[in-house]
Amino acid sequence: MKPIQRQKKELKLIKFLKVLFVLFKLCEFPKHFSKYSKKIFDNWQLFALLVLRQKAKCSYRDFVEEWLPCSTVIIKFLKLESIPTASCLIKFASRLKAYWAHSVIGEVATYVGITEAILGFDGSTNSTKYGSRHYYDRIGKKLKKKDSVKWLPVVELKQQLILAVKIRKKPRHDNVDLKPLARNVRRKTTIKRGIGDKAFDKEGNYTFFEDEIGGEFLAPVRNKDVPVWRTKGVHRKKLKQYFPKKKYHQRSKSETVFSVIKKKMGEALYSVRFHMRKLELLMRCIVYDIDRLIKLEKGCNF
Repeated sequence: MKPIQRQKKELKLIKFLKVLFVLFKLCEFPKHFSKYSKKIFDNWQLFALLVLRQKAKCSYRDFVEEWLPCSTVIIKFLKLESIPTASCLIKFASRLKAYWAHSVIGEVATYVGITEAILGFDGSTNSTKYGSRHYYDRIGKKLKKKDSVKWLPVVELKQQLILAVKIRKKPRHDNVDLKPLARNVRRKTTIKRGIGDKAFDKEGNYTFFEDEIGGEFLAPVRNKDVPVWRTKGVHRKKLKQYFPKKKYHQRSKSETVFSVIKKKMGEALYSVRFHMRKLELLMRCIVYDIDRLIKLEKGCNF
């Protein structure tokens, strides 16, 4: 890599960390969990290193021994007196509650200043097996449902930002997580519209958005062959009579978000325990959001 290219890359990473630190301030992430800690490293430093590790697509050992020593600008910015060991990062990740990663993602709406959000609800899975599907097909092995982690992000479709996410160890119907996720987003911003696929076609979802959230909800009505007079639910009948396709097709931007995350940071999760796999996915969502903020020039005013 040429010196000029390397310098530009390091400047981008500094901008990346500045946005991350602003999100830390917004969610009031403490620098130390206990006043009795050794205070060799603070929580902000270690959390930032976990996020950078996902961005660099490295193992803990490679990140600490090869990637980080070469990034002197980042070491200076984080004010690291020494480079933490791989076991130090792993132990911090194992005791870090997922609540704080969720809080960082939740503050993205506050950071951008979204006034009326148009939300896309769509689930995806990440494999816990390292090989590709093509490789497993060739050797005659089938990937089972238990070999993946299910996650349902809430994507703001105008800015293409993740505002909340639910991660499950086992496959579960997406409908279960719709209301809690919508309530989480509503704490930070108003919701104009929610859009989901056929899995979310339920009269309770339409009434929930209309009565409690104060917005509308769109999902394709199942069983198209059933006439309107036999369709249950007032909202489902209206959507069967007239379905706004232009509004609904914004949902495809959720698929774009999945594609970007998996292309940048891979589809497979390399951790063994569910807590660590959950953190991996949350860190990837944070990396995506901050990259998106910088691209939209929302994180450049320092």
